[in-house]
Amino acid sequence: MNSKEINKLSKEINILSDDTFKYLQLVSPAYTISPNNIEQYLEDKSSALIKNMTFYKIVSCTTEEINSVGEELNEKIEKLFISLNSLAVPITYGIISQDGIANIVIGVLGDSDNVKSITEGCLTGIELEHYRPEFVENVSEKNYYGLLAGIPTINLDGEKQKFSISSILRTLNGKSYTLLFLAKPIPRVSTENRISSLINIRDRAFALSKQTMADSFGTSNSKTVSTSNSESESISKANMSGHILGGLGAAGGAAIGSVVPVIGTATGMLLGGLIGNALGIVAGAGKTESYSTSRTISESIGQTISENKSISRDIQNGFALELMSYADTAINRMKIGRSCGMWEVSIAYSALSLDAKKVIEACLVGELSKPSIEQLPMITFTIDKESRELIQIPRFLNGYKVDSYEENPLCSSLTSTELGLLCTLPTESVPDFEVRYEKSYPLVRSSTEKDDIKVGYLLDGSRVLNNMPFTFSKRDLNKHTFICGLTGSGKTTTVKKILHEAGMPFLVIESAKKEYRSFSDVDINGIYTMGNPQLNCPQINPFYIMPGVNLQSHIDLLKDLFNASFGLYGPMPYILEKCLYSIYQKKGWDLTLGCHPLLVNLDSELYLYDEQYIFEQYQNSAHRYLFPTMQDLKNEIIRYIEDELEYKGEILDNIKSAMLVRIENLCYGPKGYTFNTSECINFDELLNKRVVFELEDLADDADKAFGVGLLIIFVNEYRKIKKELQGFYSEGLQHLLVIEEAHRLLKNTVAEVNSEFNGNAKGKAVEHFVNILAEMRSYGQGVIVAEQIPSKLASDVIKNSSNKVVQRLVSKDDQNVMANTIGMLSEDAIQLGTLKSGYGYCHREGMSNPTRVKIENTIVDESGDFTGLNRYITDEDIYNYNYNRFNLLNLSIVTRAFDDDIKVQRLIIAFFNTILVESKENIKLSIEEIFINLVKIANRKSLSLLFCDNIRILIRDYLFISILKLLVTGIYSVKQLPSDDLASAIKDVLNLRTDEAIVRLKNLLEKSYKRDILLYGRFIVMSLIAKDKIENLDLMRTIDNYFIVISKKEKSRIYRGLMEIRDGVSEYDKR
Repeated sequence: MNSKEINKLSKEINILSDDTFKYLQLVSPAYTISPNNIEQYLEDKSSALIKNMTFYKIVSCTTEEINSVGEELNEKIEKLFISLNSLAVPITYGIISQDGIANIVIGVLGDSDNVKSITEGCLTGIELEHYRPEFVENVSEKNYYGLLAGIPTINLDGEKQKFSISSILRTLNGKSYTLLFLAKPIPRVSTENRISSLINIRDRAFALSKQTMADSFGTSNSKTVSTSNSESESISKANMSGHILGGLGAAGGAAIGSVVPVIGTATGMLLGGLIGNALGIVAGAGKTESYSTSRTISESIGQTISENKSISRDIQNGFALELMSYADTAINRMKIGRSCGMWEVSIAYSALSLDAKKVIEACLVGELSKPSIEQLPMITFTIDKESRELIQIPRFLNGYKVDSYEENPLCSSLTSTELGLLCTLPTESVPDFEVRYEKSYPLVRSSTEKDDIKVGYLLDGSRVLNNMPFTFSKRDLNKHTFICGLTGSGKTTTVKKILHEAGMPFLVIESAKKEYRSFSDVDINGIYTMGNPQLNCPQINPFYIMPGVNLQSHIDLLKDLFNASFGLYGPMPYILEKCLYSIYQKKGWDLTLGCHPLLVNLDSELYLYDEQYIFEQYQNSAHRYLFPTMQDLKNEIIRYIEDELEYKGEILDNIKSAMLVRIENLCYGPKGYTFNTSECINFDELLNKRVVFELEDLADDADKAFGVGLLIIFVNEYRKIKKELQGFYSEGLQHLLVIEEAHRLLKNTVAEVNSEFNGNAKGKAVEHFVNILAEMRSYGQGVIVAEQIPSKLASDVIKNSSNKVVQRLVSKDDQNVMANTIGMLSEDAIQLGTLKSGYGYCHREGMSNPTRVKIENTIVDESGDFTGLNRYITDEDIYNYNYNRFNLLNLSIVTRAFDDDIKVQRLIIAFFNTILVESKENIKLSIEEIFINLVKIANRKSLSLLFCDNIRILIRDYLFISILKLLVTGIYSVKQLPSDDLASAIKDVLNLRTDEAIVRLKNLLEKSYKRDILLYGRFIVMSLIAKDKIENLDLMRTIDNYFIVISKKEKSRIYRGLMEIRDGVSEYDKR
């Protein structure tokens, strides 16, 4: 090789060395800087810059295919970074572990709203929440920092590689550390320029990769000879220049190494040596040499002598080929990046301990550095900078240019695909992060008609679709709704939202807790506290029959109510039924016609059940005394068991005890105040407003079941009557009934009779109530049943509900029960246990599958502002609202005490007898006398009266009610409902005690009885006395007992009449 050739090869080596450096700058710039001098490339205030980013914590991820979760998540994240690249805003992903809690985060510097929206759209199974890391300087402990640079291996041997941060999360659980993958989009024009530069590098390397050299020379001489002779010789040699170019290769390597600024470092020596050795070997092996001689002698006219010599050599540059291969790989990467986006990426990490920092470093290198022959290995940098910041990052997020570097050499240029590999989520549950299985369901927009009831908004993964509400129509609600979920899952909020959006009257039966009293749609006077008379306890006579209700139907419902609530067994249900008929019969009810003679029009067969007439009768305040009470039922049960039942001995005693225990429970105390009364709340008024019945103070489940069932009975009867009266005008949803914890009444009981003595009366009764709820739809009554444990509830309740809202359920049997009713496969039912509070699967008529919904917990008030569903209502607020409750409570106490006292009952009869037959003066005296007697009895009984300054007022009210009862039923009945004028006259006599008041009362009594009350009074007294054997009585004393005050003259007349009866002379009738 001559000097010219050596000079040419030296120039080519310089070209290769320049292109190698350019390649490293473009593709792996970290190889071009010294690891001992990187501070100039770092941010001055790294923590402050990152603190300005908006972070979102990735709480969990869900997947449909648990076996391919890695591929699914990687695909989603790759699409995410392709989408985010177009926003041209820096983002970060990683782990921030503080106070022992590891947080997987994604952050953005800039347009956070769009980033969040795109992230939620691409990562449909990812749950994001705002996160504010504490990027403050640590003044007490030193931090250890590191950086990782290079290109991760995406494919190896045709197989796509995986990367996971799970090992870091597990190994450093409870430690404080930070790992961030920071990325900034690279403009497309920059990527195009890189591709152009790399193509030039590749082309120059290709041009230098192989060359051919040839040398030739020759001489010629000729003469003519007559004789000819020929001779030929050829010699070929190889490797003749090896000793020359071997030294040149080493020199070339030194030249390239001198260009790389890190020469003298381990990296520089390694790179220079590789280049030199490669060049030397290729140059030596590529030389060949050939030599040939040809001589021809021809003797002719002349002589010719010719001699030629040529040398040719092929030189192959292995380093140029290697550089061309690396450049070609980089070009292909850049082309992919041009399509899906390129990022300038830095991998930064820090920890409070050196060991933790080494663990992060080892895990990253182990996961990312694969044995690839196409890319240079990733390299790590240790930052020895004295700093108390939590992390050190390269200076590149806000722009960077130092010397010849357009981008920070501590960063790497990665495609979105490569970045997606780095920023993948754990594919298995690790500390502070959960991977869940969740099937996706249809996202179908509900209709948004004016009257539709908006429950919430559909969910796409964890993202709420605020433009896609889930609604029920009023027609849907009329077909009943079932809402279930564990306590705290949001059932009550769901019910409140539906009630508010429906905007119609409702009645809530709340068996436990007091959550509905705070519902903003409920007025304080609409809150009723069953079992707590100190607040606002309603009085409801279970035996009250609303106008238009069939007697037989009501008795059947009462029978089932007792059976369902108290679990009667053996002959008890039949005894109860017999006594129910009996108490109504004793009150004057016609069991055949199913009506009371005083409530129907007996003047006309045609208008016997005239609606207008019946409703007018019900307006009379005395009509309430036509109905039996719980006390009447108790007394009748005792009488029937003792007088008519054929059982004897222990069996009789057991039956009597079992029944009385159940009935007496409802006769005394707060329950007696509620149920043992002639009063009954006005259901017409009640069911036209928004009310809540709290049953929490009825501690026993049987009592709660009785209260729930009683309200269901009255609601059902009321709606049935309204339907009959209004006909087509009452079509559609008219009212909503909410039953919380319905299993207390509607238990999951099989309605089968096992034997005549031990039948399942409770199961039959529950089935009857389930059927009642199902039939309410036709009356315009919507029912919402809210239940914690669906498996406890009668299955038909769930089956008969057209609408379902299923919130969190953890029990497998509950999950399967509900999955079967909403179109969810049994293997997917486990998803019901992963729901958070306020989320649920909703299903309505026409849907094949459920849809996930975020229940809305706000409403729009009258001013158009969003407000909560609740306001705070305490017992004190209700207490202060109702000032008349203690008068009613005390009167109930007095009534219970006096009704059971036979002496009191005789005094009342004696007092009324006195009113009928005595003079005004004696009536006045009798009033005072009976007050004195009743006060003494009350004092003797030590009644616990609250805030009662004058017991005589209570006695006056009790006397008034007792006289009205006498006038309604029994021997003293006026055969019609006492008029309101008559009731007013009785009050005036008790209050005023004037002659005028007494005369008015007597006149009205005569008008009501339609006869002389003096004669009629005598007749009643003599009839009562004559029931016993007169000859065995002390008649004068007996007559005294039938009056409070009686004149001698009147006493004598009654005595003579009794004597005539005794002697059989005549019966006293008309005298």
